[in-house]
Amino acid sequence: MQGNPVHGCIPSSRIISLGQAPGIHEERFGKPFAYTAGKTLFGWFKKIGIEEETFRSKVNMSAVCRCFPGKAKSGDRKPDLEEVKNCSGFLEFEVRFHKPELLIPIGKLAIDQLFEFGKYKLEDVIGKTFSREFYGVRLDWIPLPHPSGLNVWNHTETGKKLIQEALDILKNHPVIREEFSL
Repeated sequence: MQGNPVHGCIPSSRIISLGQAPGIHEERFGKPFAYTAGKTLFGWFKKIGIEEETFRSKVNMSAVCRCFPGKAKSGDRKPDLEEVKNCSGFLEFEVRFHKPELLIPIGKLAIDQLFEFGKYKLEDVIGKTFSREFYGVRLDWIPLPHPSGLNVWNHTETGKKLIQEALDILKNHPVIREEFSL
């Protein structure tokens, strides 16, 4: 892990979005999803009537790992299990302290926190709502795929359809409707 932690904490939020880890540009901007993947992510939210700044002001934007993990051959390196374990106490504290009602895991590593690591396909979880206990707090999960331009799944017919289904579910979730006046 490299650099300083990047976080978007909103103390009274009923919603946590959970990314993988900050990218190389996020430390410079001082906020999660501040570069190209963020443009895609906030483009998705705009489709359901949520502007980026409004989202950032109402959602605790967290991550499985808090610092940039370094580069891989193509894109950013995925944090390993030891790095995930080393950062898990921060996430546990946030969940226990804030007691959110909705968690939006963004990308496979974030979704892995709900399911056994890698024992699912994106097709089986995107476009669905799950209600699970997480660090002692019962909350709803509505997963999204990672918005990276390198994620080819997002550009498949199945991916596009399921992303839209997930966005529709989010738009109609009671916490989203209340927080964003939708």
